Amino acid sequence: MRASKPSSVLFFHSQRRIAGAMGGRVPGAGCRRRQSGAFVPKLAAYALLAFVLWLMVATLVQPLLSSQATRAVLQAPVALITSPINGVVSQMVVHARDKVESGTIVATVRNPTVSQEILTTLRSQHLALQSQLAQLGNQYKSDNQEMRSVGQEAGVHREASLAQAWEAWQIARRQRDVAHSVVEEQENKVRTNQALLEQGAISEQVMNSSMAQLNTARANAAVAEQSFAGQAQTVASAGQGAFVGTGGSNLFQTLASRREALRNSVGRAQQDATAIFKQLKQVRDLEEEERRRVEKLSFYEIKASQAGQVHSVLAPEGAYVTAGASLVRVTDCSRLGVVAVFPARVAKRLGIGSVLDVKLAESARPVPARVEQLLPVASDALQSTYSVPFPYAEQGSIYAVARIEGKEPQEAPPDGGSNMCAPGKVVSASLRS
Repeated sequence: MRASKPSSVLFFHSQRRIAGAMGGRVPGAGCRRRQSGAFVPKLAAYALLAFVLWLMVATLVQPLLSSQATRAVLQAPVALITSPINGVVSQMVVHARDKVESGTIVATVRNPTVSQEILTTLRSQHLALQSQLAQLGNQYKSDNQEMRSVGQEAGVHREASLAQAWEAWQIARRQRDVAHSVVEEQENKVRTNQALLEQGAISEQVMNSSMAQLNTARANAAVAEQSFAGQAQTVASAGQGAFVGTGGSNLFQTLASRREALRNSVGRAQQDATAIFKQLKQVRDLEEEERRRVEKLSFYEIKASQAGQVHSVLAPEGAYVTAGASLVRVTDCSRLGVVAVFPARVAKRLGIGSVLDVKLAESARPVPARVEQLLPVASDALQSTYSVPFPYAEQGSIYAVARIEGKEPQEAPPDGGSNMCAPGKVVSASLRS
């Protein structure tokens, strides 16, 4: 058996036969040109295949491994500044993005129809008490003047009675002195007659007559002494203010009674005036307080209850507002945070206290934010407490409400950027591994 020729040899001979049939031409150069032309489509096919593979990895595989939030926005609690009264906004002091401090005046509401009934009543009471006080003042002056006049008249009568008593005392003293002189004279006469009787110069009858005269003189002296003592007591009483005259006693008593009545009237007027003055002071204080209240309600200055940044002005100047209506929304930048929507595959790894890396821009340094709430849905009531609505979340996704950590994040923008207190700004957030 013969061994067959190798295939390469057969291929060579066949090529030669074909070349001989074609006139002796060798096709080597044409094959090389066809092979170089087929290389470009192959390269494009490989590139297309690589792009498809990359697209499949980016859209299907990478999301399965990524911890990135679907969407995220900056968020902060919002406070509503409301009007406590009905009225027209006469002045709106603040504008959007203005910073306010606690106690800052943000608006003025004017209410010209505020009730002044209480103020009118207090004013009437004030005028009535002033009138009573004026009447008591006039009465006090009149009674005081009359009391002085009656006192002067009573003083004249008392002085007259004192002079009369003094004169009567002097007369009684002289009568007493005369009576004592008579007694001494009669005593001397009795002693003389006694001596003469012993000598027999006079009779017994003369002696008895002198003794009778002595007794009479002594009786008169006792009467004069008693009268003198009575006048002395009268003078002492007159010195103490008593009326001791023999005439005009009824008139003096009348004047004294009138003066006492006037003194009592003046005392009561003083007491009543003190009480009315105290009441007037209270009414005046209430009137002033009510006037301030009316003025405050007529031009009520509405102030911010907390510090923050004005998010929006809800009631412009000239707008009519009712009591309780919202005027300004103020964002609490001290509690700046982020609301991120995470898909269900990432939600399993989220928890209260988890840390998110938040970027305001692609090239910005990430800022840490700690998760405080995880919500499957966000109710309208909850969203109303924040500056902007929550972003859209697909079914099965979860809201992560996180607070940006730092003492004053709103004043510390990363990489020198703009103020971070910009609720509604779209940012990127990812779960820190």
